[in-house]
Amino acid sequence: MLDMLNIYKKKIWNKLKFAFAIPRLIVFLFIFLFIFFFNCQEKLACQEKNIIKDKKSNLELKIDPIHPIQFEKIKFEKIDQIQFEGISKEEINEIIYFWELTNHPDSSDFIESLKIFIKNYFNIKGYRDILLYLKIKNQSQSKIKLIISINKGKLMTIKNISFEGNNFFSEKQLNKMKPHYFYKMSYPSYEEYKKKIIMEYKKNGFKKFKISSEEFKKINSKYYSINLKFIEGNQYKFSKLSFNGNKNFNDEILKKKLALNLKEGDFYNLIEIKNSIQRIVDFYLNKGYAFSKISIFESEKEDNLIDVIIIIEENEKITINKVNIIGNNQVKDEIIFRELTTIPGNFFSKKEIEKSITNLKNLNLFYNVKMQMQMQIVPNYKKNTLDLNFVVYENRNSELKFKGNFQGKDLLGEISLNINNFSLLNCFHPKNLKIIPYGDNQKVLLDFTIGKKLKKYNVSFIHPNLTDSSSMKFNFFYKNELPKESHDLNFRNLENNDNYKINKFKSTIELNKKINENNNLLFNINYINKNKIYKDKTLSFSEKSNLYKDWNSQLIFNHNSISPDIILPQKGGYVNINSFLELPKSLKKFQTNKFEYFKFQMKSFWYKKIFKKLISKIGYEFGVLHNSNKNDDFKQFYMGGTSFQKENLNQKNFIPLRGYYEPNKLYGVISPKNGGSFYEKILTELRYLIFEKNSFKLWILNFFEAGNLFDSYKNFNPFKLKRSIGTGIRCFLNNIGFLEFDLTYRLDKTLDNVKPNWKVNFAIGHELEF
Repeated sequence: MLDMLNIYKKKIWNKLKFAFAIPRLIVFLFIFLFIFFFNCQEKLACQEKNIIKDKKSNLELKIDPIHPIQFEKIKFEKIDQIQFEGISKEEINEIIYFWELTNHPDSSDFIESLKIFIKNYFNIKGYRDILLYLKIKNQSQSKIKLIISINKGKLMTIKNISFEGNNFFSEKQLNKMKPHYFYKMSYPSYEEYKKKIIMEYKKNGFKKFKISSEEFKKINSKYYSINLKFIEGNQYKFSKLSFNGNKNFNDEILKKKLALNLKEGDFYNLIEIKNSIQRIVDFYLNKGYAFSKISIFESEKEDNLIDVIIIIEENEKITINKVNIIGNNQVKDEIIFRELTTIPGNFFSKKEIEKSITNLKNLNLFYNVKMQMQMQIVPNYKKNTLDLNFVVYENRNSELKFKGNFQGKDLLGEISLNINNFSLLNCFHPKNLKIIPYGDNQKVLLDFTIGKKLKKYNVSFIHPNLTDSSSMKFNFFYKNELPKESHDLNFRNLENNDNYKINKFKSTIELNKKINENNNLLFNINYINKNKIYKDKTLSFSEKSNLYKDWNSQLIFNHNSISPDIILPQKGGYVNINSFLELPKSLKKFQTNKFEYFKFQMKSFWYKKIFKKLISKIGYEFGVLHNSNKNDDFKQFYMGGTSFQKENLNQKNFIPLRGYYEPNKLYGVISPKNGGSFYEKILTELRYLIFEKNSFKLWILNFFEAGNLFDSYKNFNPFKLKRSIGTGIRCFLNNIGFLEFDLTYRLDKTLDNVKPNWKVNFAIGHELEF
């Protein structure tokens, strides 16, 4: 019986193996037939193709014709359609655009000129090994379709560059002009390198310098070598400068505006002369001469000397007739006109137009602003006038965001609504009332965070144009939180945190007055109330215990003259003077000794570009606090580390100091538990920009810092500052912020006698201080 069962199992197994084998055989048969068919087609295609090779350009033109002899004689009129394959849409559009500009369609050698054009187009982009496949399809008896399939190959990489004809610059000097990262150079970098060579020659008087030829040699499948041949020409020197045609401004005024650094006998530098002449052009444009023309005439003399004559055609002054706004559908005209410094009746000014465009962009209501000019002549008054049209492209006015994250074990949901260009006034006009009324450039910000243990609500209203130079802001913040669990060293609960919760309410009224472009004054009144609410006998939260109330006023003066941006300033300074004053708890008994606290802080940073990409930064800050309640550490100063967040602590009271640990750490700290009432800090830093592209910047830095906290200004000792030195690297990324890595060595002992040592700091996304 068992033998019969085994035989039956073997038969079933054999059938199953055969069933599984059939699909495999079909798959293998299909692959075999596909390979066989593909090889046959390839052999057949190779037999039919006529290959023409251009040895000089490494270009292969593979033609698949019906009548090979007649292919070159095809006229443009017979081509009904041209189809490109193997390249991007952008490249196709560029080829068609430049072909139409530089070639005539009725050319008798249409195919040959097209071949050369495509070769040159891709050679300029750095592709040297190009394959072209041309096919013809008959659309009708009189019309055909031309299919051009292009294989660009790999982008050329240059390994070696040699020079011929260079007498003024040595080969070593020319190699120093290469990019500092040079080992192998991409073709776009090579094009920039050539421009730099030409510029350096022309700066040194070789105004007729040119690169006569470029010889490309293929080293291997990856790299090329290039031999550049120069024709330096004569070296010219500057002789004198004169003006011709200037009627309203004499030569002395124009020479001051020109600010040319060339003296008689200096190497002739046409690049510097053109840059200086742009100052004359701007001078005339800012004085109302919108259609003035300025040109250069070079007069060559003996001994390779050149006289420069600046020919000026002033024309008439232009007056602004009208200023129009185009494209504003939701922003009120008065909001836009308030930002314009170009007024009808004033003379044309390039500077004022640029300032107006900048002001409009700073409103953050438009993603682009353009300016159009229309020339009009008023025959009655015989004066030239101009209409200015500012074309604006509006942004979306509202933005809604949803986000979720975890805080410990608690799942938090966040909702954020940002409304720009809001109009509170339109809420009271039935004709203008919509779901969200727009038009007055007011801003409403709504942020809600909801979780099981945490609830936060933040509402802000900003009116940026209370007057011509002042703004107003209202802010309301409410927070309801169950405290985090606290443990001892054995991880035992120290407190049953389910029995109470913490409520915090804060409201702010803020007025901001702009004094001028670099200075502004800010005044606000803040109210903060924080309570601890306990459960009663019914297990509901009802019994309240007030932790603190803070009713204060704040006056801030800001000076900001840094440029070109706050990411990596290169010159200018930043000064912040901040004073807090808390009002007495009882206004009826108003006395000086009733003030709870007074706080004053001053912070300043100054920047200077030493040379090229090397920038120095010097900083100094100090703060003093008079607190009548010495047991209250909420308003005290804390110092140390780079990022410190602590409950009941305003982050503005935290002063970073690299090399030491944050105040809430167990060791290596310099801040007492209750903070300090006086501090001082100094900073010196050297920065070197390594890489910059668009808004991305990468730089290295070396720094020295010193600072300390004191119980009062009476105990202040400038020789007891805690010092540190270090080096690091920092970069800025959009949507992330700053990314910083520092290696710091602290030079002094800490409060718990931790000896000097190295410390690594890493920060991401923090708003670092410039």
